[in-house]
Amino acid sequence: MGVVALPNGSLKPPAWISLVLIPLSFMFIVIFIKLAELIRLQIYGDKLDLLTLQENIIWNMLYKAAIKTLYLHRDILNYITMKMKSILFTFLLLITSVVIAQNYVSTEPQDKNAILEEFTGVSCPNCPAGHVVMAGILAANPYRAFCIAYHPSNSSFTTPYPGDPDFRRTYPNVFYTTPYCGSGRFMPSSFINRRIYGGDRLQSRAQWAGYANGIMAEPSPANMGLSTTFDFMTQMLNITVEIYYTDNMTDDNTVYVLLAENDLVSQQSGASGPYTHKHTFREAFVGQWGDLITEPTTQGSLVTLEYSWDATGSGYIMSNCEVLAFIENQASGEIITGVGVHVGESTYIEPTADFTVEDNTVGVGYGAIFTDESAGNPTEWEWTFDGGDPATSSLQEPPPITYDTPGLYTVELTVTNPAGSNTMTMTDFISVGFPPVVGFTLLSSPNILVGDSLIFEDASLYIPTSWTWIFEGGDPDTVYQQNPPPIYYYETGQYDVTLVVENDYGLDLSYNPDMIDVGNIGLNEHNGTSAFSIYPNPSTGIINIELTNELEIEEVLVRSISGQEVLVFAPKSGLVQTLDLTDLEKGLYFVEIRTEGRSLVEKVVLK
Repeated sequence: MGVVALPNGSLKPPAWISLVLIPLSFMFIVIFIKLAELIRLQIYGDKLDLLTLQENIIWNMLYKAAIKTLYLHRDILNYITMKMKSILFTFLLLITSVVIAQNYVSTEPQDKNAILEEFTGVSCPNCPAGHVVMAGILAANPYRAFCIAYHPSNSSFTTPYPGDPDFRRTYPNVFYTTPYCGSGRFMPSSFINRRIYGGDRLQSRAQWAGYANGIMAEPSPANMGLSTTFDFMTQMLNITVEIYYTDNMTDDNTVYVLLAENDLVSQQSGASGPYTHKHTFREAFVGQWGDLITEPTTQGSLVTLEYSWDATGSGYIMSNCEVLAFIENQASGEIITGVGVHVGESTYIEPTADFTVEDNTVGVGYGAIFTDESAGNPTEWEWTFDGGDPATSSLQEPPPITYDTPGLYTVELTVTNPAGSNTMTMTDFISVGFPPVVGFTLLSSPNILVGDSLIFEDASLYIPTSWTWIFEGGDPDTVYQQNPPPIYYYETGQYDVTLVVENDYGLDLSYNPDMIDVGNIGLNEHNGTSAFSIYPNPSTGIINIELTNELEIEEVLVRSISGQEVLVFAPKSGLVQTLDLTDLEKGLYFVEIRTEGRSLVEKVVLK
């Protein structure tokens, strides 16, 4: 578990910290901030204060500590923010993606594959010549022609030599009979998709290649896929057969799943010395005439069949074994198509390139994380990253790709397997830009009197799209717009100002401790004496403003706790002004009297 350098040289935390500890810490920081905001809201009338004075002090300390933590670790926070965005992006992709059911079978129309069921025996002198022909057909048609070699026990050619292994099985006996074979039986011989040619299913080796080529040129109404896994500890073989119908099949279909073993050594008539046998039939995982497919066999239907077999005690070398599966038309008795794989392998379909990126908006100098989502079991990957570093990769999961210049960049992925290749190109897919650089301007001195207001203006660079202002002790104390309204301060003290700006490429934070100094001369004072009083306070709606000095009132404004003007009154003559606030909701308000070039403010609670 390591660390990664961020653009400014600070360290990005390990993944488990990034995704667990820091987001949790950030959540607690937000809670502290909200609690601190509640503390600064005084409760009047018959309501009790939420916290004691001592608790207020503790929570305010936590509030400042939280803001300082955000400021000191703003690079990490920026990284985490982008990380959480990418997690959400990936999650949305997952919940909106369409799950494709088939994994091993193609849905595109294909031609038939050739299934050659060979009949052979160790005492057959011409069988080695037949094996040569069969090997040539398989070599010339990889992934298209498949063979299984039966040693039926109802033939004298299959009797083993003394001391040699016995390859005979009773399962193929029903096939090696007349009239099923045709007019006679002989070895070497083979069925080619169990089709009848000239009245016979059983064909001599001179006919195998030509008939197989003819089969493989015909369109198939169904495709087959096959996946096998073998656990050498438990000796369990698991097989998945997939059949996808590209055309309607009205006749019943049956499926066959067989096991064959290679590299079996014994004596062989017609050969000198020990002879190696290939594709030797070992087991059938279905009934004698296959298993009936009960699912729909109409165009667009997918049939998935699962088989399991325990190889314990079989004596087979499973790493030398292969599985063959094929489907038969019950009405005609012909094999429609089939497929075979070595144990532990799966069939390939032409791959489909696909990929995702954690976030396609990337800050300059930050890494974009790409994930291969291609279907069809690719074996090779070629990535091209326009403008990225590195610019290419042949790994399934490429390293983080960094971009040094703002702009739009194209990403291309080509995937390949033995069945073909496919390319996905996403033009102008990655948007690269600068994270914002925070900045703001205070348009007056930070040293003010109680009741005065300050004007702040955003001066951030690189086009932020969101702003979060936090004014400790201010009213309002939190603003989510570029330039906040006037911020009023009604208590003496020193207060922090924090601004967080963000765009699609990241965020930045400015924390300014004790920036604002509010003095204790100002609120409701004029030449050292109280300028006015408000009563009753709290009030049910009607309040009186009594002037204690001969002041000329220019305007009376009522503001909500957020600083919004809710009422404006024109002054009347006399030392007592009566205001009707009955249309306002219950809560805390500020009454501002503008007179002689300054503002005098008092709090009012409507109950």
